[in-house]
Amino acid sequence: MADKKYTVEPFSVEKIMAADGAMFNKYVKLMHSCFEIDITDLKQKIKTAKQEGKGSVSVLACLFYCYARTLDRHREVLALRGKGNKLFKFEEADAFFPFEIKQDGKKILWHKVIRAINKKTIFELEDDLKSLASVRKEVTPAERFFFKLPWFIRNWFYNILMNNPRMRKDYGGNVYFSSTIHSTTKNNNFAYGIPSHFHTTGMFIGTYKVINNENGLNTKSYLLGVTLSLDHIISDGPMLAKLIRDFVYQLENFTI
Repeated sequence: MADKKYTVEPFSVEKIMAADGAMFNKYVKLMHSCFEIDITDLKQKIKTAKQEGKGSVSVLACLFYCYARTLDRHREVLALRGKGNKLFKFEEADAFFPFEIKQDGKKILWHKVIRAINKKTIFELEDDLKSLASVRKEVTPAERFFFKLPWFIRNWFYNILMNNPRMRKDYGGNVYFSSTIHSTTKNNNFAYGIPSHFHTTGMFIGTYKVINNENGLNTKSYLLGVTLSLDHIISDGPMLAKLIRDFVYQLENFTI
């Protein structure tokens, strides 16, 4: 008999939670659009507003705000499909926002649902993003009990959850927004991120590259990679194109 050259250890509750979350993707059929936006003017507007005493906001908060305004102009993409192929059209956009936290010396992926982003000001969204720094990953006793149940029981509950739009929105929001903004090491090495989520609409803010302008003024341009996704079961390609155009319009006309 061959020597045993492996060990077996059970999944932790946290890993089961992450694995089960990935299974939600089967409820949507996402189509993605990857594009670049120039955020040079946006960075200057932020700098000018701070100098004029209007307040300090981050680039991410500005992008989050423009995304929220775009969604508010096209509320049909806030809908979630329910049982019997019925659409539940919501007025508020609750954003599922995954992010990394450091706990016990390790980086862990966690999330928060930021409510009614299309009803908030840029400064309220900035406060929401800043609050993420104090979030701690805590698994409740009830969650530990649930995720130790057999898969077929958990899957039965997930089917109920995903076919109940109001419960689904309360649990995980009805839109998605995430970011890993960082600079690429080389200007020609520009990567996009393709988000995987279970919402009708989602945006991923990826990497940016810096371009040295050859205009004799020693200026730079900043190009940011963005992925916008839409559930093809609920909507279509033309609506995705409208979202992109409107997001760019919101960004170009953004003021603090």
